[in-house]
Amino acid sequence: MNGEYGNIKEMKALLRARMSKLRGEIPADQHKEASDRACAQAVRWLQQENIRSFLIYVPFRSELDTKPLIEKAWQLGIDVYVPRCQLAKRFLTLHRLKGWDELSVSSYGIPEPDPQRSPAAPEHFMPAAVITPGLAYDRNGGRLGYGGGYYDRLHARFAAFGGGKLPIWAGIGFGIQVTGQVPVEMTDARLEALITEHGIDETNKEAGDGTDAF
Repeated sequence: MNGEYGNIKEMKALLRARMSKLRGEIPADQHKEASDRACAQAVRWLQQENIRSFLIYVPFRSELDTKPLIEKAWQLGIDVYVPRCQLAKRFLTLHRLKGWDELSVSSYGIPEPDPQRSPAAPEHFMPAAVITPGLAYDRNGGRLGYGGGYYDRLHARFAAFGGGKLPIWAGIGFGIQVTGQVPVEMTDARLEALITEHGIDETNKEAGDGTDAF
């Protein structure tokens, strides 16, 4: 068991390095065009699923730029929540974002909600959907994050008091981030939808009922 666990960790580390480099090499004009197209796909998905509140990251470095999605959601009256990392507890708090002036830059350079301007939602609050960042995805619901496990613990937190009903769990990224298979562990939350500039793939639909996807 330990050997298998070690192999998955090694595979994840190698894939993270490769995909981080690949994403970082996207030319600026292509990055913007693909981000805009993916955001348009995400808006269409929110409307099709009648989602009235969702959690989304604010982009950092080479991540897909989600700002057009956030601004369009504001225009449509959809509630936008963004996460703030509690590093000591390795925990995410969720904050409703109503304007860019509610963000401040963390010590790591990451734009996060200022709790003085945008207080944290109650711990038991669940948005209708969560759109996660990632380095790599596959079409079976696999997602490779950055290694901190923040979104996986958030998923587990929701499952603990969600009464069997969870937010729709989605990922958003560039098409080049989609690979054949992402190495996954039992604690990795699986995606129900994957959004790229090319469209929307429904993946692991049984995840939304709170059942174990593995």
